[in-house]
Amino acid sequence: VEQARSIQLVDEAALGTRIIGLAALLNDKSDTDEISGDDLHDVGSAALIHRLLKAPDGSVRLIIQGLERIRIKQYSQRDPYLKAKVEVAPDVVEKTVEVEALMRNTLDLFRRLVGLVPNMPDELMMAAMNVEDPRQLVYLIATSIRMNVADGQAILSLDQVKDKLAKLNEILGREVEVLELGRKIATDAQ
Repeated sequence: VEQARSIQLVDEAALGTRIIGLAALLNDKSDTDEISGDDLHDVGSAALIHRLLKAPDGSVRLIIQGLERIRIKQYSQRDPYLKAKVEVAPDVVEKTVEVEALMRNTLDLFRRLVGLVPNMPDELMMAAMNVEDPRQLVYLIATSIRMNVADGQAILSLDQVKDKLAKLNEILGREVEVLELGRKIATDAQ
């Protein structure tokens, strides 16, 4: 957290409920630009601040835990920082054969990805294999892989966990394909 107004928000939240709302930027604004509600996605996450570390440069580093998906209904305050009315937007989970098949495919793609990325610990794969809840599986894997903001936001914005799994499969498939091609190119070059 680098903007003065965002640091103030974090400081006040840390003294109170320790819960903040997180929403991604719609476009590539710099940290120095004034950000309004129009610049943010309307689906984000409520998060609990576990730890707050002040850096020598004046910025703040946070260790947070995502709690629940939220939808921003209306901004109620602009100064000194953005404040909004939100509603909890729980993911819709259905235990169907299709969801089970998507989970298995996700795990298979993730296993291949872990095998191709040298700095990914095998413990991460073991953790994923032990997850039975499809929602938790989506978020565990999505937060563990390289992903651009647009893809991450696309997953977060989907209501149905089935759709989240399908989107994650698409992203994993693309990443595995790129990594396998990179490995083949390196082997051919040698």
